[in-house]
Amino acid sequence: MSQSSAARAITVTVRQLYLMARGSLSAQNVGRHLLSFLEATGGIVKLLVEGMLNLPRPPWRIGLMLNQAVVAGWSTIPLIIISQGFLGAITVLELKFQLARLMHNTSLVPGIAALLSFREYGPSVVAAMMACKVGAGFTAEIGGMKTTDQLDALELMGVNLVHYLLVPRLAACIAMQVCLSIIGVFCAFMCGFLVNVFTSNFQIYLGVATHYVTWADFINLMFKSFALSWIVPVVSCYYGMRAVGGAQGVGEATTKAVVIEILMIGDFTISAVADKLISAVI
Repeated sequence: MSQSSAARAITVTVRQLYLMARGSLSAQNVGRHLLSFLEATGGIVKLLVEGMLNLPRPPWRIGLMLNQAVVAGWSTIPLIIISQGFLGAITVLELKFQLARLMHNTSLVPGIAALLSFREYGPSVVAAMMACKVGAGFTAEIGGMKTTDQLDALELMGVNLVHYLLVPRLAACIAMQVCLSIIGVFCAFMCGFLVNVFTSNFQIYLGVATHYVTWADFINLMFKSFALSWIVPVVSCYYGMRAVGGAQGVGEATTKAVVIEILMIGDFTISAVADKLISAVI
């Protein structure tokens, strides 16, 4: 291809991108996206409030809660072990490399790795893994019920959809996410030690880690895990109940749910609130 042909192709491509961007940034499109955002935000908040209000109310569907706990907890453990294990090992490797190059001292590696696991990797990565696996399953299941008119049939029978669909999943995710966060931190810690096994024994590794990790960090882990635990069931149920258009609509609803859950798990606000609360209490 000659230079003139290449320049012409680049010019045409840039012009098309500009026209597409200008069309998507029109006042009508911006207003439509803003209204969709406000509608989704209001719907998710409303569903969360209804779910929390219905959580202590009978009938308590223990069987459904246990089934959802198996889906959200037991079947997710292998994914948590693998993801957190690799993350812990990579963290220790990178810390050893960086501290050896900058400070010529790698004795702080166990403490820094443990702090990262307790304060960030434990709650955030576990929540993201649950969004990818559990959230997608919840949305697809409820979306399939919606597109096959099963939800309409339940409403005709007088069943409270929030109590029947959301409450068991919400209770299961609250309990299982806290447990999975603890399992994830343990796996990250042990895999980090296996990477570091040739430079320190377990007593030294554990001693340095416990010297830097305090009860405040453990409380931070519990608080953030609990604060993030509602995102997957509520968002998944919201988009599943709004799925339309058969299999394609279920797929679109599942994609939206997972994307929104991942974005909401970006927990800078939750981290700041957790730090302030723990500093005030302890």
